[in-house]
Amino acid sequence: MTKLQHYPSNQISTEIEVRDDLAPEGLAAISPLPLVCRWPVTGQIKGYAIFCHGLSASGRHYAELCCHWASHGYLVINPTFPDWVDAVAKAEPDLGYEPGQDGVAWAAHPQMKARLYEILHKPEYWLQRVEIVRLVMDNLDTIFNQTCGARLLPTKGAITGHSFGAYTSQLFAGAEIDLPGKGSVNFLDDRFSAAILMSAQGRDQQGLRDGSWDGINGPMLNLTGTRDGGAKGQDWRWKVEPYEFAPPGDKYLAVLTDADHYLGGIAIPEQMPVPAHKEAVLQITLAFLDAYLAGDAAARDWLAALAGRVDDCPLVFKRK
Repeated sequence: MTKLQHYPSNQISTEIEVRDDLAPEGLAAISPLPLVCRWPVTGQIKGYAIFCHGLSASGRHYAELCCHWASHGYLVINPTFPDWVDAVAKAEPDLGYEPGQDGVAWAAHPQMKARLYEILHKPEYWLQRVEIVRLVMDNLDTIFNQTCGARLLPTKGAITGHSFGAYTSQLFAGAEIDLPGKGSVNFLDDRFSAAILMSAQGRDQQGLRDGSWDGINGPMLNLTGTRDGGAKGQDWRWKVEPYEFAPPGDKYLAVLTDADHYLGGIAIPEQMPVPAHKEAVLQITLAFLDAYLAGDAAARDWLAALAGRVDDCPLVFKRK
């Protein structure tokens, strides 16, 4: 077990390239920022991942995590959604929040904090995220051509995200929700081959309820921590419901001991940093991408053998 504590990726980390100015036709009308794209300088692209940021963040955050994936062979695409705190501040100046502050300043600003939590529960913002991700997928060939080059071979992709981004990810993975005025709605997009949910949502929030996960048949990683909690005060047990209620078949759950909502500081380095937690997130997510996008048998074996810890991070790891 000792030699399995650290994920031994088959690809040595390589330098990456970054573009933060890509705006496929139609994006500027619905998204406050261009895409941020990262990819390896050398080697064949193993797959792609669209990363959906959490409430208040933007596509410029989560840089270390997305660089890690990119340096190991993936094109990583980060859109920005209208719930980015600076976009909200510019659209609603009466809130009295000055754009351009550090990424956590809004938490100490009562008016902005209340507004962001209100936005989290507004269906129009859920649907804006869906629209932006769909636009990215519809322009995927153009994005490849403008970054790592044309896809010469078929490439698989994952929908991934943290917090509000995990909600977006599970929608595209097939989670069904009750949408006010429309009833049950499903946004499954079979162009994605896998999904990663970091600090996801369970029942009785944002339209999720019993039966929401019945249609998630593809590979899924659900990752949280024992100090992680929901917007309405739910504890970590609520965060694992996507795994618990999804049907068996290539489903994984990682619960990091003592990790809070920020999972070691994956969004912003200064936000509750715990290196052991962040390192565990980097390793487990990369192994999952390697297993289900790159088809790496060694990565699947590592996930199959993973048990009580990753390096210095104790955890509970389940699979079904």
